[in-house]
Amino acid sequence: MPILRDTGATIDVLCQKYVNRNRMIGEHVWVQHIFDDHMACLPVAQIDVEFDLGRVITKAAVVENELDQGRYILENQTTDLLKKIN
Repeated sequence: MPILRDTGATIDVLCQKYVNRNRMIGEHVWVQHIFDDHMACLPVAQIDVEFDLGRVITKAAVVENELDQGRYILENQTTDLLKKIN
């Protein structure tokens, strides 16, 4: 799955089909897309992001399967964690 970097993002975003229900942590976040006026309340899951350089454990907002674009959106905090690995 391609990984995209969104410089304005404050939370990772991942499609529901890539997340096991047991990884849901009972938290929710309100998310507003830059091009949209309405907000959506999304559940949060703890996930493992694996790269050639290593693995990072972080949190991601989970979107519905219909919104899957086959991409993982990285937020600022996860990017900082990856820089520490490298």
